[in-house]
Amino acid sequence: MSDTKLHILENTVLLLENTIPEFEKILEKPSMVRNENGEYYPRFLNPNSGHFQLLMAVKIVSTLNGILCLLKNDLIQEVAVLVRIVDECSAKICCIQEAHFKQKLTAEQKKIIDGYFEYDIKSLDDLKNKDKWWINMDKVFASHARFLSEGTPNKNVSGILENIKTIYEMFHGYTHGFYTHIMELYDPSIQKYRMNGVSNPHFRDPIIWTVASIVLRSLNVFSIIASQLGLEELRLKLIENRDIFMKSEAYKREKKDKIHIE
Repeated sequence: MSDTKLHILENTVLLLENTIPEFEKILEKPSMVRNENGEYYPRFLNPNSGHFQLLMAVKIVSTLNGILCLLKNDLIQEVAVLVRIVDECSAKICCIQEAHFKQKLTAEQKKIIDGYFEYDIKSLDDLKNKDKWWINMDKVFASHARFLSEGTPNKNVSGILENIKTIYEMFHGYTHGFYTHIMELYDPSIQKYRMNGVSNPHFRDPIIWTVASIVLRSLNVFSIIASQLGLEELRLKLIENRDIFMKSEAYKREKKDKIHIE
């Protein structure tokens, strides 16, 4: 990966990181809450859908920073695993934004918010009760697709949904260790598995393009949060930087790349 591309990605992720404190200014900050064992944890006293979107944004930035560390060492397979996390968090942000847009929570959206903040999931018993807090990603993706289709003439919600799910499921093999995907680590020239980074551009370049595309999508979803919180100046800044990023070398797609995600 060229130093220029990496530098652009780092600066763009830093921009996303710097938006988090701006979101926090609008929302109630967490307090230290004591549990039944006398231990203190940071928790929101009155969490709402805005806090949910904030935490998804925090996870996106943290994951993107992890991806940058892996890219520097050509640990491409591990990057592919983390890409799914960013996509999932983005979908959840848009799912809740649909409720904001329509000013009404569906039963599933209400369950997502209520279950997310009610259960800390720190024990085996909490895991056994996962039906109460587990988020149904099929319904999240359906909501995400409906939100993306709003205002689109002749909208095709099913087509958008299929595209979203395809993007998410594309990295199943890396996450679950499929045969084909692990064999990408095998270097026949030395007859060994490369477990400390793969520099082969056949595998590396498409993943780098994918990282650039999820950074672009992150700029979009962060602008959605900024708009929801009434941060118009920040929203415009994010959109401006998105347009600059799209024209940059980091977003330039190599013709041989096989993975193309808008």
